[in-house]
Amino acid sequence: MVTANRPISLLRLDAINITNPRARGKKSFQDIVDSIKSVGLKRPITVTTRNVDESAFTHDLVCGQGRIEAFRLLGQTEIPAFVIEATDAEALLKGLVENCARRYHTAYDLLRDIGRLKESNYSDADIAEKIGLSTEYVRGVSRLLSQGEQRLLRAVDSGQIPLSVAVDISSADEPRIQAVLQLAYQKNQLRGHKLVIARRLIEN
Repeated sequence: MVTANRPISLLRLDAINITNPRARGKKSFQDIVDSIKSVGLKRPITVTTRNVDESAFTHDLVCGQGRIEAFRLLGQTEIPAFVIEATDAEALLKGLVENCARRYHTAYDLLRDIGRLKESNYSDADIAEKIGLSTEYVRGVSRLLSQGEQRLLRAVDSGQIPLSVAVDISSADEPRIQAVLQLAYQKNQLRGHKLVIARRLIEN
């Protein structure tokens, strides 16, 4: 993959195919819009050139969905971009790493992207280094996925309990689970209805 000394191209927004679209929280998206409106685009998006001639798209997006959507909202028709040479697998990996590492992401996106990195045969330590999380945390997420903790996964996906608490619950043996809940309560991660839901998940 060529990444160094890349020239910046100006591409039409309607020529860029978003290959791995994801939902984004309203607040995080508004932060992107406000930043671009006040100081401009700090970092160009990253794309690869498409090989499909019959498509209206000329490039596939690697990183920068939020920036593209913000430009559209602000009435722009073109956006600065780095055009890289990459295989489909390399482009997917680069996009996954950036999505995991960005400051704002949903818990479900983080679960999904760590899972896809694991499927690409990256170790927990490699993933942790790439996305800026601890190896212990990534190992917990991997365990949550590999053990098929469907109740916990659904609770995280729906926002009923934080991902970090789900990881701690899945990693704890039965005598330690109450201590996990108590610590989450003290950290203000589980209060009120969320604490009730967590207790039900453990008891059922």
